Amino acid sequence: MLSAGIVGLPNVGKSTLFNAVTRTHKAPAENYPFCTISPTIDTLAIDVKEWTKTTGQLPATEKIHAVQLNQSAFDYAKELVKQGYVVADGRGAWSQHQPSAEEENEFIRLHGFGEYAKWHLGIDDAHAENTKQRYKFPYGDFKNVHRCALLAAQSRAGQYQHYDIERAAIELREMIATENAGHQKP
Repeated sequence: MLSAGIVGLPNVGKSTLFNAVTRTHKAPAENYPFCTISPTIDTLAIDVKEWTKTTGQLPATEKIHAVQLNQSAFDYAKELVKQGYVVADGRGAWSQHQPSAEEENEFIRLHGFGEYAKWHLGIDDAHAENTKQRYKFPYGDFKNVHRCALLAAQSRAGQYQHYDIERAAIELREMIATENAGHQKP
């Protein structure tokens, strides 16, 4: 059984929504704040056959897909970092350094989707192989690994709970920090 609550500012339609969803009039819905000061509780039963007939799908059975770590891209990025193909730029710089759609298209035209995939830490199986939509979490500009791209990938991956991609971005950032520390003058 699922429990849910409706929370919001006063006089925005919570009671109206409650009444519509439960198909009752248990919650008083008037046009003044704090009309429904006491909690209203009800049970909602979903008729699966009716829901399926109306919506064309079973409740809560939308296809859930996860973006998976692109292990070959991760390995390629680690090799690039080891070889020094790194831009240790700051947070927020990715918007200036990220390849444009035209640059991406030209790269794909010259090198193909296999090479394009190597520059993305995530693969979204919901999209066909030879589409740009399939490849998520870019980490570089087709020449260098960018620290700012890894920061963006780490943040976004964590936000969407793609923890393997988040960990890969962290590992690459740590590699860059270690490489940079090794090249510092005493």
